[in-house]
Amino acid sequence: MFRKTVAFAALAAALVVAPATPAHADGYGEVKLPTVTTIEVTTHGVGKPITIVVSASANYPTPPEGDIAVTISKSSGAARGARAVVAAPLFTTTVHFVDEPITIEGPSLPKGSYLGTAALTPDNADFFLPSDDTDAFRLGVGGETEGEEEGNGGLPNTGGPNLMWLVLGTGLVAAGVGGVGYSRRRQGAAA
Repeated sequence: MFRKTVAFAALAAALVVAPATPAHADGYGEVKLPTVTTIEVTTHGVGKPITIVVSASANYPTPPEGDIAVTISKSSGAARGARAVVAAPLFTTTVHFVDEPITIEGPSLPKGSYLGTAALTPDNADFFLPSDDTDAFRLGVGGETEGEEEGNGGLPNTGGPNLMWLVLGTGLVAAGVGGVGYSRRRQGAAA
């Protein structure tokens, strides 16, 4: 009982010496909003002009205004989404984004792998952060053939790695069902 009284007295003394302060916001300084730049390249076949659509957004009621620098370059990478060595730009332009996606008529490109990039430089750099995006695409080189016959003998779009995840997931569900059934059978026998 004596220990409880001493602990209570120590707590009361601590509250008198250091009174509780009201909660207030911590000063983080100026916070800039992150932006998201998107680029989508649509191909219409080898030797035909490409269509580029660029836009920007932020978690704010009005989208960020600014200049979007667009570049199309030849890529030596074979995998979509992989970092690839990029050659000198084949096409560059800068457009001013306000609030609607901007469609750009791109160049006619020969067969090959390409990389499209878009980089936003906001007009209000004190409020919005810059951002960029990349879109890798191929013309007439396996995968997306744009209606051309490639003669590779493979079946296009047959699932690839997604089929592996489906089989693995089904196996895990079956193992879980078997484990639950086995444990219930053992509990029933023990009772």
